[in-house]
Amino acid sequence: MEPSGLVRTNYAVRTTAFLYCFIAIGLHLGLQLDTSPTLWLALVLQFLAYPHALYWRASRSENPHRAELHNLYLDSTLFGVWSAGLGFPTWITYGLLSSTMLNVAVTRGAQGVPAALGCSALGAAFCLAVVGLRYWPATSDLVSALCFFGALAYGCAVGLLAYRQKRRLAAARDALSREEERHRLIAENAAELIGMVDRDARWIYASPSYERVLEAPHLEPGADAFRRVHPDDADAARAAVVRVLASGQARVLAMRLVDRDGRFRHYRTRVRALDAQRALLISQEVTDISENEERLLVSARALEGMAEAILITSADGTIVTVNRAFTELTGYSRDEVLGRRERDIRNGLQPPEFYDEVFLTVQRKGYWSGTAWSRRKNGAVYREWRSVRAVREEGGAVTHYVMVCHEVQSRAEGESAARPPLAG
Repeated sequence: MEPSGLVRTNYAVRTTAFLYCFIAIGLHLGLQLDTSPTLWLALVLQFLAYPHALYWRASRSENPHRAELHNLYLDSTLFGVWSAGLGFPTWITYGLLSSTMLNVAVTRGAQGVPAALGCSALGAAFCLAVVGLRYWPATSDLVSALCFFGALAYGCAVGLLAYRQKRRLAAARDALSREEERHRLIAENAAELIGMVDRDARWIYASPSYERVLEAPHLEPGADAFRRVHPDDADAARAAVVRVLASGQARVLAMRLVDRDGRFRHYRTRVRALDAQRALLISQEVTDISENEERLLVSARALEGMAEAILITSADGTIVTVNRAFTELTGYSRDEVLGRRERDIRNGLQPPEFYDEVFLTVQRKGYWSGTAWSRRKNGAVYREWRSVRAVREEGGAVTHYVMVCHEVQSRAEGESAARPPLAG
């Protein structure tokens, strides 16, 4: 696991500061001729090995931040032990305790300082209970100077780190503010309708794009968000808001909204939970699409009702639709021909040059009509009249071909008559 930024920062600061403490306390102990090897070993373990052990522990913790806070309290406790064990030398005690208080104040605030003081007092009490009270406040001038300048430098270093962190947070807030401003501009100028509602489907926020559709009183906070929605759709929308807030699963609705001019507009609305009490509505207008679908449906029904067989292909000749009369006339079902090329179902009674001429005529004039012999799927021959017309877009390019045909002569009549290639 990659150590967090706090763990790495504290490791660098602690390692450097503890090395400095090792030098200052080592000089203080060196002036005492009766210092035991055990005390020197404890000094090495505490100030040289201990920071690495804390780093190892925090970097492997599931919650590195909490582990570092615990490490600070452990520092306070051990510094209390060292202060009491050394006889409470003034400058050393001040340096040890002030550094831990500063660390805790920066990371935990005022509430952490009493806890750190309590840990130091607990550590000192433990040491006093083991070795008894010794009080040697004096330190040499060199040690006192090291403690003074060390405490000063440590305070400045912690202050500098706090300042840099503050600048980073300020930059992050500025970036977030700019991002929020961009999102606000997008919401205010987006074609989609963006709104926020509460559990009762009442407005919390409605984007300015709503003002192009509804009057301002219908968009005020607290107003019914679905008041101008078709009653059938409104009930479904209110129920959807409740379900989305309860489950957290987004839903998509089709809604008919009556605009300020009394015209029905069709919207595709996505409902998404922001939290347990607020839902986000993003509505995209699909009025033109719905009207086109309705027109296509009417056209499709009209085609089905016509007596003539109708076949429509795309510009490349792929069959996109046929009506019922076509299937009755040719014997091919709709599923058999949709997606196939029109040339694949030609009966072969006319040469390929005939069809080339037909489509060249359509390209020049826009349409062709005439009679020809044709064959049904079961092989029965009949004579048909056929019209081929090109459908063009505004730029003039062909988008579809529409073929209309019907039978003009029975099979028996066709067999007794001559078979001309085709009259164009």
